[in-house]
Amino acid sequence: MIKLMKKVILDTDMANQVDDQFALTYLLNSLDVIELEAITIAPFSKLNTIEEGTELSYEITLKILELMNKSKYQNKVFKGATNYIDNNYKTNMAVEKIIDICLKNKETTIIAIGAITNVALAIALEPKIVDKLNVVWLGGNEITFNDNSGTNFKDIRAVKMIFESNVKLTVIPCKNVASNLITTIYELEHYMKRTSINTFLLDNLIKCDKNIYEKGVRKVLWDLSAVAYIINESWFTGEEISCYNILDDGSYEVTQNNHKVTFIKSLDRDKIFDNFFSKL
Repeated sequence: MIKLMKKVILDTDMANQVDDQFALTYLLNSLDVIELEAITIAPFSKLNTIEEGTELSYEITLKILELMNKSKYQNKVFKGATNYIDNNYKTNMAVEKIIDICLKNKETTIIAIGAITNVALAIALEPKIVDKLNVVWLGGNEITFNDNSGTNFKDIRAVKMIFESNVKLTVIPCKNVASNLITTIYELEHYMKRTSINTFLLDNLIKCDKNIYEKGVRKVLWDLSAVAYIINESWFTGEEISCYNILDDGSYEVTQNNHKVTFIKSLDRDKIFDNFFSKL
């Protein structure tokens, strides 16, 4: 039987948090089911400038590819937005590559684990890709929170554009869904043999979370969720709903007659981590 590979673009703010780095490693260990078309760098404003974040994300991505002996993919990494659409930002190399890939493929899946600026710009510049695109986005929170503040929802105009575009969209909320992907440094060190890539991941985690060894401290690896969804949807429970309207403050407005989108309601934390650890 011929195994159907999913053609995938990973859109990531790699330098924002260490979970992006875990997610890329997970994806690169899953190339038996994923055909990696490109890695595009999403914007974030945690550092002094978005440009600095984009450059650092690019460098870390190349480093991970090198450590995993995947240097052949380094020419598939493209720097993306250095500003948000809300600030009248227009296009970049990542956006042009997203358009090129989507136009040539019958279907392309974008795993978006950062601000969704690049994807929104690509759809705005070439609406034809909407019918050939499947977007899986980690962003916002479960609707009962009434608050979608966070890095991945930073570009509210981009989120509006995606939600209004009729693109095939699956949303994995952060709080109450991806937040269940919780672990500890002790679990990670137990299951992650000290290879060069695992040492890199753990050292960065310890560097970023100075109190990680303190009693009761847990770490959420949010971004694993979106990669895991591509690997095995059966680990998730979703609901098809009328697409929410996005208000100016970033909150959701419930609708009845909009096009359908899928919101993930729950995930199987243990099955995802078991698969993740088995591949490391």
